[in-house]
Amino acid sequence: MDRNNSLIIFIVSSVLYIFFVMKSGFDFDFLLSPMSTIFTIFTSPGLGINWLFLFLGLIFFCLSLALFIIYAYDNPGDSLMLAGSAIVSVIIAVLHSFSIAGILFSLGLFIASVYIIHAVAQEKDKVKSPAIFTTSLKVSSVSLTIFNLAIALGVFIVLAGNSSYADNEISSMTSGMLGTNISDIESLPQQMVLQQREAAYENIEAIERSVLYGIYSETSDLTLSEKQKCFNAINSSMDEIDRNAKASIDLQLAQLSSDPQFRTIESTLNLLKYFRHYYPHLTSLTVFMMLGMVSMFMKFFVAVFARIIRAPSVAVPQSLPPAQQAPAPVYGRPTM
Repeated sequence: MDRNNSLIIFIVSSVLYIFFVMKSGFDFDFLLSPMSTIFTIFTSPGLGINWLFLFLGLIFFCLSLALFIIYAYDNPGDSLMLAGSAIVSVIIAVLHSFSIAGILFSLGLFIASVYIIHAVAQEKDKVKSPAIFTTSLKVSSVSLTIFNLAIALGVFIVLAGNSSYADNEISSMTSGMLGTNISDIESLPQQMVLQQREAAYENIEAIERSVLYGIYSETSDLTLSEKQKCFNAINSSMDEIDRNAKASIDLQLAQLSSDPQFRTIESTLNLLKYFRHYYPHLTSLTVFMMLGMVSMFMKFFVAVFARIIRAPSVAVPQSLPPAQQAPAPVYGRPTM
């Protein structure tokens, strides 16, 4: 294949995979909340993604990668395709408005392209005529890993500078698993203490009222002024009793932190706090592992495409060279 034609076909296939991925509706934000994305896929299929376009985008990506490997295989030492890779990388960065994710995405693609050129050359130095299928399989595996690392790094940098994704993920997770919001869990111990305090206070006050009005009603032989004096004396003593009783209740409620129920809530909150703190690390690792599983299939597509495109054509000779042609038979008896 001509050098210029190879470059043009590579750029066209690369533009097509960019086009189909963008038209599929798949967005970088899906990678920032992978658990919510997976949960939504299973609960409400679709997620606004055109899976056919996304699949076509991945196919054209594998095709462009196969073309790049074939060119590096057939033209050792020629870096023409790096120019095409640089053009594609700039296109991706421009389409993502030079965001951190877009820049790292493009940088990963270009670094993978540089690796392909050197890896294919080293492979040909080791083996005189390495099989294109084996070479493509090995080289594409490492280049896809480089590409996945760039994406995972972009996820980490974005999440490290924006905690709202972690908060939304925790809220979504607690709502789906526990049926309540994270803010409700954080205030649950305090709410339980307040409810118990109010109930205990109401019981004490009800007992005090019952005692006071019981004494007042049982002193029927006293005059009204004598009843009032007796009531006021007992009521003043009851204020001291009320303060002591409520202080004892407050002390008991303050010791509730050792209760197993409160310890469970506290442990859950601490776990969620750790999850929120390490969310960028966990998410970038999750994204890298998910992309790694997808790459396991993609590298075989790359190797198959490379094998098909570079299938050797078997030429059938139309006629043998004159030196190899058999002599024509001679009929009749030879003359003496």
